[in-house]
Amino acid sequence: MFQQNSFYPQVDSTNPDADSPFSHHSSSSSSIYPSVETENLIREEPNATEAMENVLVTVPGAILHLIEKESSVHLASGNLTISSLGEGDKVVAVLARVGDKVQWPLAKDVAAVKLDESHYFFTLQVPQKQAENGFEVLNYGLTVAAKGQEKVLRELDGVLEKYSFLSKEKVKGVSGWEVLDGSVTTETSPEELKSEEKREVIEERSGAYWTTLAPNVEDYSGRFARWIAAGSGHVIRGILWAGDVTVERLKWGNDFMKKRLEPGSQSQISPQALENMKRVKKLTKMSEKVATGVLSGVVKVSGFFTSSVVNSKPGKKFFSLLPGEIVLATMDGFSKLYYFIIAVLGIWHSLLFICFWLCNVQIRWWML
Repeated sequence: MFQQNSFYPQVDSTNPDADSPFSHHSSSSSSIYPSVETENLIREEPNATEAMENVLVTVPGAILHLIEKESSVHLASGNLTISSLGEGDKVVAVLARVGDKVQWPLAKDVAAVKLDESHYFFTLQVPQKQAENGFEVLNYGLTVAAKGQEKVLRELDGVLEKYSFLSKEKVKGVSGWEVLDGSVTTETSPEELKSEEKREVIEERSGAYWTTLAPNVEDYSGRFARWIAAGSGHVIRGILWAGDVTVERLKWGNDFMKKRLEPGSQSQISPQALENMKRVKKLTKMSEKVATGVLSGVVKVSGFFTSSVVNSKPGKKFFSLLPGEIVLATMDGFSKLYYFIIAVLGIWHSLLFICFWLCNVQIRWWML
């Protein structure tokens, strides 16, 4: 069943100005947006449904890191929630978030790699015109306190299989190396993370884990990006992942973890990590805009589109790229939807300004 989640702004569907002499819309179409004449509507389906958020899976005890070679950055801790946005059985976007700080889209060109029961990483290619290859890569490391969560983790795998490119890989030759000992988080429950002391230890160990594996993750993301760019169709899972970690890196990782676990230790954030953190924030804001746009009715999968929007330059471009039922299969599609929503909001804000201006003019004329 679809359910509205309070993470996103709620849209009040009532209109306190419904009885205003300057309001020309029918009582059955109250909206926070300017009303338009019925001739200016394009009907796609006879029965429009309300856009809703459907929570697909919630995984407690999640820790998210931005994977970096020098020192991975802790981004958020809390519940991992994956939700779909859409109308009825039509999905517009699927978003993952950890806590209330970091959010990102899932798509078929977003790689989700499961290394063991408590470690996943995500490779996202965010479209960016200024970038050398036309996109920027972000790698997120997800650590889960897996004890007692076997059922929900199977549900998570099912969701990732359906809405992203999921592969299950192994890290090889790391037996006896404490920094990559996955049993620590596998044997930790979400309830234990409620202890601040325990949570901080797990967060630091997770940071060291992802930092040690950063070269392997970056190698994977580079291969995955080349495969996507080649457009060669289905890839055989397993050929992109090089699971061997060098002894030098393992030694470095063990030392790095010990330093991170020392009382009062502080890790340095590299300039590159700072730039990537800005991209993380930008992607989160993009995701929030898309969610708000869908849930507030800016994007309609069924029902009505105003012809002023459909016939606008951004509207024509968007609907030519995603005709008919809107299903976001790629990060590029997600990016196009974001910019379309921004453009539509711009159009509606302009219409709203004009309406207020006309009302003001009518009031001044009436007073004369």
